[in-house]
Amino acid sequence: MPKIIYPEPTDDLKAGFSWRSLRYFGAGAIIASVTIGSGETVFASRSGAIFGYKLLWCFAAAAVMKGIQVYTAGRYFTLTGEHPMTHWALLPGPRNWVPITIGVLSLLCFPFWQAGLPLILGNVLNWIFAIQGRPEQVLLHARLWGTAAIVVAVGLTLLRGYGFLEKAQTLIVGVLIGCLMVAVVAARPDWLAALHGTLVPCVPQYDQWVVETYESIARRPPWVEVATCLGAVGGGTYDYLGYIGCFREKSWGAIGLAHGRYEIAVTLPPGPLPIDTSQQNLLRARQWLLPAKVDTAAGFFCVFLLSICFVILGAVFLQPQHKVPDQNNLLNYQAQFLTALHPSLLYVYKLGIFMAFFGTIYGGYEVYFRTAFECLMPVSSRVRRIRPEKLRVGIVLYCAAFALLFLWTMRDPIKIVTPAAIVGGVFTCGLWCLAMIWADRRFLPKPLRMGHGLLALTAISGVVLTTLGMKSIWDYIGGLF
Repeated sequence: MPKIIYPEPTDDLKAGFSWRSLRYFGAGAIIASVTIGSGETVFASRSGAIFGYKLLWCFAAAAVMKGIQVYTAGRYFTLTGEHPMTHWALLPGPRNWVPITIGVLSLLCFPFWQAGLPLILGNVLNWIFAIQGRPEQVLLHARLWGTAAIVVAVGLTLLRGYGFLEKAQTLIVGVLIGCLMVAVVAARPDWLAALHGTLVPCVPQYDQWVVETYESIARRPPWVEVATCLGAVGGGTYDYLGYIGCFREKSWGAIGLAHGRYEIAVTLPPGPLPIDTSQQNLLRARQWLLPAKVDTAAGFFCVFLLSICFVILGAVFLQPQHKVPDQNNLLNYQAQFLTALHPSLLYVYKLGIFMAFFGTIYGGYEVYFRTAFECLMPVSSRVRRIRPEKLRVGIVLYCAAFALLFLWTMRDPIKIVTPAAIVGGVFTCGLWCLAMIWADRRFLPKPLRMGHGLLALTAISGVVLTTLGMKSIWDYIGGLF
């Protein structure tokens, strides 16, 4: 391989961080928009309703650990010009075992989210249009709405007509976020309790009213509830692999070099990649890391802000009323977060929630295609030769087919997404962090490796997420019997 010499950075990158650097916030918006319809709106407010402020630490930790997880991959891609999955194929053990393992787990997780979210959206539309009746009739309408959402999302994904929807969603969801922040201030929460819940980790037990009123929730071990929140907030491995894949469309650092375009290092010599380590090239490398820092930090700050707002509002409004977002009422109760400010904001809430969820479902297909592509590319030479658009059709139709199967055979959206949230949103996130440490030490020259601080944070995130994921999987399986 020829030596990697980074292109000349732009003037704004040479000048360092400034408000103009926010123009690099682009791909990170995908994470914020794809996850707003699940972790933040549903699980954060649900956590506040059940546990009050006590699990705020969980959402803060999720944003920090997953932000570190994603940044290390974006950093690596920028410095090497190759997606981390390409080099994870060379981890000790059977060749390609990491892409195959993560790819299989991701492919298994896709349909669960794409079934659970449309069913939640169906219940939202039942509420918006005041559809009532016997439980089976209400469920039938929710499934029909959900089916329509899947069909429309698949059609738009294959037609590539996302531009207008993305702009409209950004505007409407932006208004929703602004209103939520005002609502938090107006709600006058117990800020000391919120600070304590953010800084002091604990796994609280269910209050007696939860045990008496919500038997199905009380049967779930608290660790499973914690892991589901961690997994749902900010997305998971199945989202992040596709998100990092979006960097291929950028020209940051080595990504813009010819060798970094869909290239696979089938055989690599021992030792670091041939990156020129002259002072000038190392300076350019560090300057090119700014876009990845800005994009990742801004995206996960949005995730953190949304999560905190929904947890606090759930604790202030829903917990005293003993109302928990569950089954057919996953988003109805949260309307009072805004109507407490003014009754007319109900319409803002309804429109914002609809756009957020449909945008999540729609954006999910695009992200999942990219994730599947990044997992399959190191494994199959056939995938490397085909046009990505052909793979897009296959992955999208696979997700839609099994999503419809789960949608019409399962009733509770929370139970549908829980396995995917634990496996893809916690356990494999931890493995990702540990694999990034290996790749960093294996392929990068010493001057460009992670510093001690970032290395320590990545290691802590990897150990915590992997351990919590294993425990939660054990508790989840034990709770089934």
